[in-house]
Amino acid sequence: MNHLITKGPNPYAPIAEIRNRELTPDNPYEKLSDRVQPLLSDRKILEAVLSLKERIDGNVYQPHHFGRLELVKASFIDINVDIQRLLEKPHIVNIIFNFDPRILQPVNVTYIKATGRYSAWNGQHSSAVFAVLLHFGLIDPETLIQCKVVDDDLTVPGSSLVGEALGNFSFRIINGNGSLPVDAFSKHRSRVNGVRKYNSNLQEDLQSLEIQKIMEKNKMFPWPTAKVRGKKLEPGMITYIHGVNSIAGHNTDPKSFKTTKTDLDFALSWHNTYFPNELGVDGGIILTMGRLHAASRGRPVTKKDPGLEKVPITKKLEKELADLIRNNYLNPVGFHQNCKTRLNAWQKKKNLPLSWSDSCLTPILIIDYLAQGGTEPVPLVGITVYNGI
Repeated sequence: MNHLITKGPNPYAPIAEIRNRELTPDNPYEKLSDRVQPLLSDRKILEAVLSLKERIDGNVYQPHHFGRLELVKASFIDINVDIQRLLEKPHIVNIIFNFDPRILQPVNVTYIKATGRYSAWNGQHSSAVFAVLLHFGLIDPETLIQCKVVDDDLTVPGSSLVGEALGNFSFRIINGNGSLPVDAFSKHRSRVNGVRKYNSNLQEDLQSLEIQKIMEKNKMFPWPTAKVRGKKLEPGMITYIHGVNSIAGHNTDPKSFKTTKTDLDFALSWHNTYFPNELGVDGGIILTMGRLHAASRGRPVTKKDPGLEKVPITKKLEKELADLIRNNYLNPVGFHQNCKTRLNAWQKKKNLPLSWSDSCLTPILIIDYLAQGGTEPVPLVGITVYNGI
């Protein structure tokens, strides 16, 4: 392992600087009409619009088809238990801990004309939190619940559903593919800007900003996975935000985070030192090197834990591991792919179900290092689990 690494200024650093500035633009506002403009000529959008046009058979939706907004007494709201899921207490607890009346969402209800009451088919947990806080005197008793109301006999073009049948169907739509989960990148951007632009003091926001600073320090930037599908990656681009947060120990207690964020810093610094020109930062290598650094810190002995010896990672070991990956696998992506192949072969040999587990990454790297004559001290990283891989 005598491959010479010549480390100079990262020629791609300006790309990362530009992308990171884009994360927090000076003017974040874009007109709705401008925002949707690219959609108006998209083939799939046009197909969906044509399908809807055919379904409503030449009709046009009118204002009354969208229902109306009303302020309703909590005592007039019923929960349709045939439609709604069971109350999830942890979710209610979380809403209460973070409660702010400005972000409480309107409840979707059907107005049952025969009884004069409102059947909630979406917003059960918001309603429940409202009722709990009302009970404990934290909401003025004159306060009403905001509701999006649809009469039980309202019909619209293209659908035969009315009343509770509509609520039953809509519950699945809104809580299924009608509600798009927020991706890891968007959450990260929101948290970072929560501090940089809006003075947030939430722990999860403050820690995301620390993680962002670690990326910037190492000439890297976060990027949404959806924006690179079928497109070219850029040097320093990180799409595996979940893995970054995991290695950094995001949203853990401040004392622990102060330690675990160094694992991320080590992983990104190592990549920036030895593989700065790679197109994208492989998520597997972030996990590999971050976990190696975590193991190097050791673990104190307790009554329930035998502990781990502290084995600092030397600069020589850092370089030799980079040489190993370059000489054997070309780059971190090649190493990651090889690990998947080897894990499946190992599972077949041991008659185990074929599945991917990223826990094999760091052990394989150290197994290879020792097998190829590496002499530097290495942390214990569970290599006995994958003996023979």
